[in-house]
Amino acid sequence: MCGKWLATGMAAVFAFAACGFAPAYDRPERDPAIVLAAFGTTDVEAVHSILNIKERVEAAFPNYEVYIAFTSNIIRHIWHERADDAGFRAKNKDIPDEIYGIGGILTTLAHAQEDGARLILVQSLHVTDGEEYTDLASTVDSLANLKTMKRVRHPFPWIGVGEPALGLGDGQSGYLERAAAALAPLARKAWDSGAALVLMGHGNEHLNQNVFAKFTETLREAYGPHVYLGTVEAAPLGEDIVEEINAAENAPKKVLLAPLMVVAGDHTKNDMAGDGEDSWASMFKEAGYEVDLFIQGLGSNDGWADIYVEHLKALEPKVAAQMKSEPEEEKGH
Repeated sequence: MCGKWLATGMAAVFAFAACGFAPAYDRPERDPAIVLAAFGTTDVEAVHSILNIKERVEAAFPNYEVYIAFTSNIIRHIWHERADDAGFRAKNKDIPDEIYGIGGILTTLAHAQEDGARLILVQSLHVTDGEEYTDLASTVDSLANLKTMKRVRHPFPWIGVGEPALGLGDGQSGYLERAAAALAPLARKAWDSGAALVLMGHGNEHLNQNVFAKFTETLREAYGPHVYLGTVEAAPLGEDIVEEINAAENAPKKVLLAPLMVVAGDHTKNDMAGDGEDSWASMFKEAGYEVDLFIQGLGSNDGWADIYVEHLKALEPKVAAQMKSEPEEEKGH
């Protein structure tokens, strides 16, 4: 029952005593850990975008144990059910066991801590600092501020969270340019076929994210005027992009639709590329455009995956500085 409780409950962080775990300071210290935090996906093909990021991170941080966490309860539940489906597993032998047993951020951090990691880097696999990133950062900050009588007993003494791909707020200098450079192969694909490049981001109905407008400007500076960026849950929506291209001077009558999302899951295959009348592909076809589709998440793009590697490299010395600033007696076990 203890293992099942840790795998499913929000009380994971506080379950060590009940499950008989030794306190952090009583365990042998092992390699530091990196936790890659994504919303997650149930799409088998899309999972490989996240696994590609993990491979890039492991290559860049060979001394770290790298974990994956999915923040979506529903997605984790589906993978846990699939773990007991022999037929599904037989058809999808390339899905590693860690995905079938995937944990949330609290569970995964608890496992990393139980494995002996004292220094833990949490890297957001989000594109912007929307609702998902904000909740993740709040969770990590709360764990970092847990107080114990002695610092050596702190369950998460050295922990921090890496920024999303485009940085914080409306995007940061250098981040937008680096992300635009990672999309060069996609822009070239659009050029070669004489198409406008139309990107679908997720967006957030709760937050005003001007970063998408700024990133559109950056992309146009790099690749010309016929690059457009809309979102699923905020302005500009798909129909807004159709109107914008209709009004644009000398705009192509062909578009290449591609996701600005780490995985090409349900939003990509249904909201963007689906046959329904509300999909972006259907709206553009109805407006008289020829439509090409690019069905691949950003995580499969090594250039984009390496953005998260760069954010981790920026985070590592900040978290390590917490350790160096402590008295030697507080670092003992």
